Amino acid sequence: MKFFKFLLGYKAIVLLAVIVIIAVIILFQNAEFVSFKILFWQFSAQKVIFIIGAMIFGYIIGKLIEVSIRK
Repeated sequence: MKFFKFLLGYKAIVLLAVIVIIAVIILFQNAEFVSFKILFWQFSAQKVIFIIGAMIFGYIIGKLIEVSIRK
């Protein structure tokens, strides 16, 4: 019972841990190579790299929007 009281006190950490676990599971399931084309460029890499890049790009965009709203 003490464990659940501990979890209730740290809701943000528990939520972050759940999101990280789900992200890791998704990344491990997407290890095949894919080809990605933008205009004249063509990239070929594991799907994991593209997913991580999209996650980082989304995080940066979210932080930029947050900073612009605060000002």
